Amino acid sequence: MADFAAAARFTGKRKTRQNRVIFIALGIVLAVLFGECIFQFILAPNMRIENIIIDNDSPLHRDEILSAAGLQGQHYYFRVDGDAIQTRLEALPAVKSARIEKIFPGSLRVAVAGRRPIACAFAENAEGMLPVAFDEEGVVFLEGAAVPETGLPVVSGIRFEGFRSGLRLPPMLTPFLGDLANLQRTSPSLLAAFSELKVVRKGDEQFEYVAYPVYHRVPVRMEGELSAQRCKTALIVLDALKQEGLLGWVEEIDFRTEDIVYRMKEG
Repeated sequence: MADFAAAARFTGKRKTRQNRVIFIALGIVLAVLFGECIFQFILAPNMRIENIIIDNDSPLHRDEILSAAGLQGQHYYFRVDGDAIQTRLEALPAVKSARIEKIFPGSLRVAVAGRRPIACAFAENAEGMLPVAFDEEGVVFLEGAAVPETGLPVVSGIRFEGFRSGLRLPPMLTPFLGDLANLQRTSPSLLAAFSELKVVRKGDEQFEYVAYPVYHRVPVRMEGELSAQRCKTALIVLDALKQEGLLGWVEEIDFRTEDIVYRMKEG
């Protein structure tokens, strides 16, 4: 009988401890849920963006970026749509890419990578001829006084219909623009030896180009890759003709085939 009473007391104590553990666990769960509700419905909706960090690698000013991103005025941390901001910024002609990062609890980092001009051209508008500049993707993003006066080769022979900032050059020119960008990065002195590159269309998807040297009056006609070696060879040939006293008789040098062709002036 005594053993039965002791077992009953032991069982009762164990149940009491189990109930206590259950109540404590339930209390913790309720506390967490209560805290989550307070955060989600009271704190989070009122957490403001107190600091906007702009990492800018473009010609745009901070106010222009904030205005285009829709970040003027007061904004709240959990209501800011980073994807929408990125889309708005990348719609700007001068912006190549944008990245948005939220930094808890109240900061926003906006990183903007700008386009780099590789060449300039001239477009016609209501006021006359307007200088424009474009990058290696063929996106026209600078115009008028914003175009650098020096340091960029002129690409002529391009016709702009219905010109507007953000216009893209024809896709067939993409390899040519990539060659220009590569020369600008690796052999800027070679690229600077030519003041103008004229695009001559041969068909719907074909073209050749005529390069005008800075220090010689004889143009060089080429097609295909615009490489550093081809530019160097063209300059060497021009210098050799000048030393031989023959350059004045040459109208154009043709590098479109393996054999260099000299077109002489009439008479």
